[in-house]
Amino acid sequence: MYYSPDNLLWLLLLATVAWYIWANMAAKEHVRRAATNHCKQLGVQLLDDTVVLVRTRLKRNRRGQISLQRSYEFEFTSTGEHRYSGVAILHGRRIEQLQLSPHHLS
Repeated sequence: MYYSPDNLLWLLLLATVAWYIWANMAAKEHVRRAATNHCKQLGVQLLDDTVVLVRTRLKRNRRGQISLQRSYEFEFTSTGEHRYSGVAILHGRRIEQLQLSPHHLS
């Protein structure tokens, strides 16, 4: 079977898009679990059990290699009455930052 260069290019593009979608879903689940655990440790509740991707960019890691850095936002509550925001930054497969905004304690 013979594939033209155009067909190979389209297959490569399709495979790249599929990989990117799969990698984003895996990264989002990793951050969601980390945010849930962090909130439990601090005695607050992650709201809606979800995180939202707000930014993706290429950035060098500590070893100088370029990898994707994804920034996520989420909401939590400490009293059940007010919503507060949190931020999680994933660089490659490592969570670089997980921060909650100032909030009231119950």
